[in-house]
Amino acid sequence: MNKQQFMQAMEVHLRPMDPLERAELLADYDQHFEMGLREGRPEEEIARELGHPVEIAKEALGDRYDAQTPGSDPFYAPTFEEMRPQQRGNRAARNFFTAIGLFFLNIILAIPLGLTLWSVWLTIASLSLLVLAPVAAAVDFLYLDHFEYSELFVSIGLFGIGILFAIATKSVFKAFKLITLQYIRWNQKTMKGDI
Repeated sequence: MNKQQFMQAMEVHLRPMDPLERAELLADYDQHFEMGLREGRPEEEIARELGHPVEIAKEALGDRYDAQTPGSDPFYAPTFEEMRPQQRGNRAARNFFTAIGLFFLNIILAIPLGLTLWSVWLTIASLSLLVLAPVAAAVDFLYLDHFEYSELFVSIGLFGIGILFAIATKSVFKAFKLITLQYIRWNQKTMKGDI
């Protein structure tokens, strides 16, 4: 099975999956092929290593995959939207209890952890202000007429450390922002009942 056949089979067998989730999973497998091809391996070998599309679909879909259902030919499998459960009358009760559960989870666990993470970022960001050490040394020299070589060397060293903290601040901010946004999306999906 070459890459095109593998990807087409995956597309067909994963039809019951949410379109965004399916596209993300297919992109992962496409990336596996690209990396293998860069290493000089044939498409057939890569496909064998990844596994059979039916088995991958069974694992990815979980309860949504049922090969015994009449008409379960993957070409005619229902789409994600067709498989969505029917709305029931107890939706309001479910939303109420979900909201209460999320409220307590967020109050007891998520908000304190989130504040801790962001306070770590704030600490690292404030340490990046060490880049101002040469300015402090210059002010000391200009206004107080005080100069020592040790001050000069310390201020240069603190300037370099400040630059490192500034670089770390940017990386840590991106990571914490991603974690925070994913958690907020998870809360939204949970409230909608998509999980």
